Amino acid sequence: MGTRTNTNTVTLRKQQKDFVRAAPPTESGRNLRKGVWQLARLHTKEAWLCWYPAVWGLCLSAGTQDIRLDISQMAKILFGIWSSVTVTHCAFCTWDATPQLTVIHSDICDVEFDKQVERCKVRPLPAGMLTVEEAYVALLAWLPVVFGVTYLTLGDAGMWTFAPVWVLSTIYPFMKRVTSFPQIVLGAIIGAAVFPGWASATGDLATLSQGLPLFFATASWVVYFDLFYAEQDRPDDIKAGVKSLAVLLGDHVHFFLAFLGVLQVGFFTLTGLRAQMSPVFWVLGLGVWAVNVIWHVVSLDLNNRKSGGKIFKANIMLGLYMTVISVLELAVSRLSMSDLRHMGQSLIGMHVS
Repeated sequence: MGTRTNTNTVTLRKQQKDFVRAAPPTESGRNLRKGVWQLARLHTKEAWLCWYPAVWGLCLSAGTQDIRLDISQMAKILFGIWSSVTVTHCAFCTWDATPQLTVIHSDICDVEFDKQVERCKVRPLPAGMLTVEEAYVALLAWLPVVFGVTYLTLGDAGMWTFAPVWVLSTIYPFMKRVTSFPQIVLGAIIGAAVFPGWASATGDLATLSQGLPLFFATASWVVYFDLFYAEQDRPDDIKAGVKSLAVLLGDHVHFFLAFLGVLQVGFFTLTGLRAQMSPVFWVLGLGVWAVNVIWHVVSLDLNNRKSGGKIFKANIMLGLYMTVISVLELAVSRLSMSDLRHMGQSLIGMHVS
């Protein structure tokens, strides 16, 4: 079976190279500005999935270390997280068009594979909006922006804690060629975003090990939602000879998804206990999360290719919801009392006027 798959993959790659030489992108499909924009995935909400964990790291580290913040500190850190994660996402999506998603949809690294997946043919490189050479130029332009923004907004601690994300994002596209579960590397990439958020609150690297349960919760969630996404393309992955966890699990995917759901809830619980979170987190946060996990697993229909995509999108919103709850928890329990009084007085003044 493995030999046949490898032979098919070699044949497909040869056919793809011949096709590219025989039929270069036509001028009618060119749109450089749109291509660069879409290559960085700035037209989607995918970057949200990358900055959620960093915000969780901030909020839960403040609880774990009993750190008090004022409003300006909180706003500065949240802006630093948002900007640093966004530009990092743009750069590495240009390198690997969807590093946070399923296994075959990268542009610079796997443009030939994209041509085999019907819904990916409209993406910038397969559609001929720009050339691979132009994509490399865009990537090189993003890199100094990534390093500069991260250093200016999160400082030395941000640079050190983002380094694993950058390294893993660089090698991730090649993992799909050597392993059937590249999603685990993907989970490590997005899970590692916990640490820049964690260090932004503490200001140092000394307590990063205390964020490991949150890292594992996030990594489990990433593999979980990526499996839902990958189910859309499992037939195409099989035809292309691409290794993926969805292909490996086949019809037994529900059991593994349930296992990943248990891991998420368990590690979130451990982190919440260490951070001494309030009922806001336990009821409105983790309680709602656990109910959604059950609903996601039960709702997946393997006979409907759109089913996994819908659940993936639901996870984007679930992550946003948990992020809002985490920030609310931080504001209620970790903002200084003088700031809360000032906010209250401001609101009262606005109401009276």
